[in-house]
Amino acid sequence: ATVQAQLGLRAGLGSANFSNKGGIRDYTSIIRPHLGAYYGIKATEKLTVEPGLFYSGKGFKTVPLGTTQEFQESLSYVDIPVLARYAVNEDFNVFAGPQVGFLLARTYTKGSDKITDTAPVGGYEIGGVLGVGYQLTGELNLQASYDFGIATFKYFQADVNNSLLKLSLGYTLPSKVAKEKTEQGQQ
Repeated sequence: ATVQAQLGLRAGLGSANFSNKGGIRDYTSIIRPHLGAYYGIKATEKLTVEPGLFYSGKGFKTVPLGTTQEFQESLSYVDIPVLARYAVNEDFNVFAGPQVGFLLARTYTKGSDKITDTAPVGGYEIGGVLGVGYQLTGELNLQASYDFGIATFKYFQADVNNSLLKLSLGYTLPSKVAKEKTEQGQQ
């Protein structure tokens, strides 16, 4: 049997924030972009395994205790999810899977001050992804997902996790099989 696999591109915006178990500080969400590529490998008629490689903007903003000036943390990660995508029907699917992320860059902004030192933030994170998808056309898809940290990391003295609610538009490149079917249909 031939393996059916398809490469695709996905981009969108997400509402990024930190969550912390101790509730030491209130964090406010910021809007950050994400983009990357995925590779869907059809395991069964309804199940697809989908590894990916994405740039994900994460972070938060807050007003530190005892001050009145807001600061923002903008974090840039390379995320590598491995999703299991289940087709409920031809157009609608649900998905879940683990994800590992590696910190690329950090920009701490307070007024006109900018700090790019990554030392105060954990260098990697282990998390998961849950979501739903909808096939708009043969190639275009829309999805909403929630990325969350499983293992906490240190942000200065606080134990935190990244959380990211994303809305994405994807484009799956037509496979060789799909191209052949289209060509046969036109003859």
